[in-house]
Amino acid sequence: MGLALSLAATAINGGVAFVLLRAGRRLRSITLRADAHHLLTDVWTSAGVVIGILVVKLTGWLVLDPIIALIVAANIIWAGFQLLRETGSGLLDRSLPAHDQQLIMDRLIPYQENGIQFHALLTRVAGSRRFVSFHVLVPGDWTVRHGHELCEELELAIAQMLPGTHVITHLEPLEDPTSWADQTLERTSGDEMQNP
Repeated sequence: MGLALSLAATAINGGVAFVLLRAGRRLRSITLRADAHHLLTDVWTSAGVVIGILVVKLTGWLVLDPIIALIVAANIIWAGFQLLRETGSGLLDRSLPAHDQQLIMDRLIPYQENGIQFHALLTRVAGSRRFVSFHVLVPGDWTVRHGHELCEELELAIAQMLPGTHVITHLEPLEDPTSWADQTLERTSGDEMQNP
């Protein structure tokens, strides 16, 4: 009876862990993934106990019980290490994956064929939040409205392509030399802005 209850609880924990893991990946939530991994270690522990009892009962080899326990313990340690590594990287900012950055660049290329330029592309992931920032260089005779509409179009296109991403653009005139001074966003305090 106790073995049947243990197996039922293990199956329920496994199902809940699976649901939490999927939701955590979909929502990019480290908390949900951590809860899922915690439940999975319970599943492995319970499965190890049941397997250990059955194997010892069927074979009579008592030495198998501690070996199975060590395997389960190693799995728990490995899961804990993975969680620590994942949560640690979630605390630090990092760039978007190269694939996502390439998607952004591919989205901007058609605009370059119309004489519009881009530079100072920065991407950042902080926890579950993603950020994209870049400068949009347009002909100086464009109206503010025209430039604003282009920036809105670009921001919306990238946000739709990468859901949950905050997109920020900065509009600059192509002909102004100071527009090109910050291509890498590495302006120092000694750099003077020239007024034409």
